[in-house]
Amino acid sequence: MSLAGVDVSSYQPADLTKYAMAGAKFAIVKLTQNINYTNPNAKAQLASAKAHQMLQMGYFYANFSANSAQALAEAGYSINVAKRLGLPAGSYLAVDWEDNNGNSVKGPRGANTSAILAAMRIIKQAGYRPLLYSGAFVLRNYLNSAAVIKEFPNSLWVASYPFNGAVYQPNMAYFPSMDGVAIWQYTDDWHGMSVDGNVAVIDLKNGSSKEEDDEMSWHPTVKYNELGLFKVNRPKGATLYADKTLTKPIGQKPYGSVFKIFKASDGAVNGGGDQWFSQADGLTKINPLAVNPMAHAICQVTAADVWTQNLPKPGQKGVGYLAKGSTWKVLAREKKYLLIGDEQVGKYVDGDKCVIVL
Repeated sequence: MSLAGVDVSSYQPADLTKYAMAGAKFAIVKLTQNINYTNPNAKAQLASAKAHQMLQMGYFYANFSANSAQALAEAGYSINVAKRLGLPAGSYLAVDWEDNNGNSVKGPRGANTSAILAAMRIIKQAGYRPLLYSGAFVLRNYLNSAAVIKEFPNSLWVASYPFNGAVYQPNMAYFPSMDGVAIWQYTDDWHGMSVDGNVAVIDLKNGSSKEEDDEMSWHPTVKYNELGLFKVNRPKGATLYADKTLTKPIGQKPYGSVFKIFKASDGAVNGGGDQWFSQADGLTKINPLAVNPMAHAICQVTAADVWTQNLPKPGQKGVGYLAKGSTWKVLAREKKYLLIGDEQVGKYVDGDKCVIVL
């Protein structure tokens, strides 16, 4: 375990030089919290990490507790911010799930696990590599960690340490002896710099797999109210099941097949009728606006002569012209109208004249 790193937020400086000089080889930068906060130092911290040849990583501070819909919204918001701030595709993006004023770990264990997996799945779908951060006690007692690492091997970022001032080397007596650990956070005062210190337990620099490359290159489009798409990416195809329990195989679908998603439940997706697939057999791209109208997304204009408008209703005066093929960040959805701006440039665009880019 030789690769050392720090995790930083707005409490740390934008310039990470002093951490790099002290030996940090990676930086995990707080990007967001909930669906309305972005770390004001995040962009500069990522740029500084890159300038010092530190591995760039990100995380969002969870406020979703055991709520899967909120987990999708928060993860979707963080993904959009990660892309906007330049976190490279294929980087690690962690869910920071701990007990705090905005997040409770005391919910049902199954619901907690389902919410976290929902967030990790959408992170993977976006082309990032998901991690789950929490304390060792929480991971052992409030989650089904085995289910997490079964779907996402070596994905745990675990905090386990005494609170005893400046620490320069990890104390192995506190190492979290549990399966699936990728990173160990072993102090909150690394080198006396008031920053969390971490050490990599696995090789964080491993290249992406062929399937991960497929995920990063596949960006299909759907209507604003469609749930998403599923693409079979197993060379031998995907097993077709009769229901969401995934216990009754009824057939096989070939590699490359694409299906519109009508339902999703605990690792299973429905491709219409009795067609159920395991998400492990393909790529799942979910439209965040179909799950939560307050989520963020990217839309692309597909019609000619499209204009923005300031009220989400038909027959409104056009404000700003949108060229066919142009893409825009969506901040929310009100029925079929997509919020993309303010009153000066026009707040809404008709969703029937756009598609959502997944």
